[in-house]
Amino acid sequence: MMKKMIIPILLCSALFWVCSPPAAVSLQIMKPAEINLPGIKKIAIVDFQGPERSGSQIATLLQSYLMQSDYFEIMERDQLKRILDEQNLGMSGVVDETSAVQVGRLLGVDAMLFGEATSYEVEPDERGTEKVEDKVGTGKYEEVDEKNIFTGKTRKVKKEIMKTVLVDRHYRIRRGTVAINFRVVSVESGVLLAVESESKSYNSGKVIEGSYNTLKPQGEILSDLSKSICQKFARKIAPYYATEKRYIEPGKNEIGAGKKYAESGLWPEAKDAWMRAIQVMPNEPAGYYNLGVAYEMEGDLEEAEIYYKKALSVKQDKRYMDAVRRIRSAQEDQRKLEQQMMDKNGDDELNN
Repeated sequence: MMKKMIIPILLCSALFWVCSPPAAVSLQIMKPAEINLPGIKKIAIVDFQGPERSGSQIATLLQSYLMQSDYFEIMERDQLKRILDEQNLGMSGVVDETSAVQVGRLLGVDAMLFGEATSYEVEPDERGTEKVEDKVGTGKYEEVDEKNIFTGKTRKVKKEIMKTVLVDRHYRIRRGTVAINFRVVSVESGVLLAVESESKSYNSGKVIEGSYNTLKPQGEILSDLSKSICQKFARKIAPYYATEKRYIEPGKNEIGAGKKYAESGLWPEAKDAWMRAIQVMPNEPAGYYNLGVAYEMEGDLEEAEIYYKKALSVKQDKRYMDAVRRIRSAQEDQRKLEQQMMDKNGDDELNN
């Protein structure tokens, strides 16, 4: 009797191990700027040219996103406005490279960031009508069997005969577009360091009148589009943090134990468990791969690459190939970041 009980227990255990899903963990990575601005430490952002209050909103959004990176020193807008008011200059007085250099020298910054919103609008709603099928009563009835779900008994009831007809359904479509030109000018040289144009559009699709779905307000559309564009540009000129997912592979014995530690954020204990796993099970790639993830979480990219490559040597799996490629890309980003920091600090690094 005991022998008969052992087999299904072992089968269930094995099935649990095979079916156990990978554990997702979040990793914050600093990405380098796409455009390097050597020697630029302090930036002033003036109001952009644009309809209504779009120029001020764009400048405020840009300042917010750039301050998140803590890469540049951004002149506070209150201080910027006070200095410009003292000189009888408006917040949106910078329209070209010449005026940017003049204002920038007055403010004592390394670069000026300005531009214009070339499109900032929500179009009048498109209204339309379409024919759709609907069920309507005929006024005629028939007897049908109806089953009581609680008792299981069936009884005869009268039910109206329905017919399919075409009816009018009214809808609206709302569209919006924001397009912004960005320019960064060196105050010292007057050279344009970055020139970018970004645009983004919104389309609500058909929203049926009288339904639970509602159209997004115009102000929210313009705000969301502006945020997306400004964040994208900020990430082009300043390093930024991105959140990515990494996956811990399941396994038996120490591999599974390490996975539980990792899910609880106990990475030293997880590493110890996986180190024991690769000693006992050298032909199991999950132990090596999970160690690669652990070292990547700690920012040790060299060790991460070593263990990812060991997992790949045991088994040529696409996940392991992707991990090796990803870690090499991360190493290149790290080199770019280091170079950008050196270029930004320039003489200060040499003097120190």
